Amino acid sequence: MTTTAATLRALAVTALTGTTDAAANVFSILDWPTWSGSYPVLYLQTPKEEKESLGPNGAPQFTVTATIRIQARVQTQALANGAGAANALVALENIQRQIEVALINYTPLMVLLEQFPFVSVEKKVSGEGDQNLGELEMDVGMQFYQGPEDFYVVPSNALEQITVDADLVNVFDPNGTYANPPFPSSVEPAPRTSGPDGRAEAGADITLPQ
Repeated sequence: MTTTAATLRALAVTALTGTTDAAANVFSILDWPTWSGSYPVLYLQTPKEEKESLGPNGAPQFTVTATIRIQARVQTQALANGAGAANALVALENIQRQIEVALINYTPLMVLLEQFPFVSVEKKVSGEGDQNLGELEMDVGMQFYQGPEDFYVVPSNALEQITVDADLVNVFDPNGTYANPPFPSSVEPAPRTSGPDGRAEAGADITLPQ
């Protein structure tokens, strides 16, 4: 299976669902419209991907770094002296740590990755009436390998199976005649002193990988 940014994003959604204060409120790009409006909430997207060639010679090979962007939003009650905004920042700090623990060393991700080359985090809090809205934006770099096999498109008329029949020269029936021989133009007429005799002494059906 080819590793792509979309693959990694889907795995990140699975890793984060039920493992942070957002609980099941974790949404990939196509699921954003299904958000119920409750907080905390996590949104995931893949805004950036870079491919770096491993060299000009030979088959194409790349070190790929995909950026998985996670936006976490929390809402807290506005309080006097900025306490509500402070609570929002604390909530964002907590959810940041939960995200890191859930993603880093998550086995289904780790088996596909070479490393996490960077993690970048930015937080902000804004006041809206009697509520404070806190937002964390975390960019997580996920580095992996893509080789020539990842860019091979199987044609629609690709060969799917090979049948091999062996009618041997040195294994033969001196006098027999067989109907529907696999190689009719090669059959030696009876009586014969060598094959092919019109029967397959060995054979195999080979199903090719697609």
